[in-house]
Amino acid sequence: MPRIRADDYEEKYQSILDSAATLFAKVGYPGAKLNDVAKLCGASKSMLYHYFPAKDDLLLALLTEHLDRLIADIEAVLAGNETPKKKVAQLVETFVSKSARSRQRHVSAMNDMKFLPPDKQAPILKLQRKVTSLIGQILRELKPGLREELYSPYTMLLVGMLNWTDLWYKPAGKMKPAELCERISRLYLRGILAEKAD
Repeated sequence: MPRIRADDYEEKYQSILDSAATLFAKVGYPGAKLNDVAKLCGASKSMLYHYFPAKDDLLLALLTEHLDRLIADIEAVLAGNETPKKKVAQLVETFVSKSARSRQRHVSAMNDMKFLPPDKQAPILKLQRKVTSLIGQILRELKPGLREELYSPYTMLLVGMLNWTDLWYKPAGKMKPAELCERISRLYLRGILAEKAD
């Protein structure tokens, strides 16, 4: 049997994840079947099981990959030399100006994690906590001196605003992504910067 090249393996792996994200976004995780994923990406059922023995493994891989990329993007913003206001704008852009592929993964991350068993939810929850921790660091740079307990709700308010954007915003609509990013940044910055430091 010929050996599979690493590039071919990675390409098929990504094709399966892309197809799963599309299907989960369309019919929901509970309604999706591994057979449907296999058909969508042109893989045999046996090949799909070679990569992912169960549907939960597929969802876990999908969410892990998505959150790892998001964390890398936020870390790049945090490590940059921009002003804190600019970092917030870059953070907003990271969430809003996603590819269609990333948007599907993000919707799955919000809607489908609850269907995983607790042992598979644990690593995803850890990655989600890292996302909020990194955003909290940006907000501490932006508005130092607030009471420590305020940074968590301010972080979650921003995350909530950004997460739900994927459920209603249509990039091809009248408001283009750049305008939406600018409006979100301005709305949020006006709120947090008006807070008085203790």
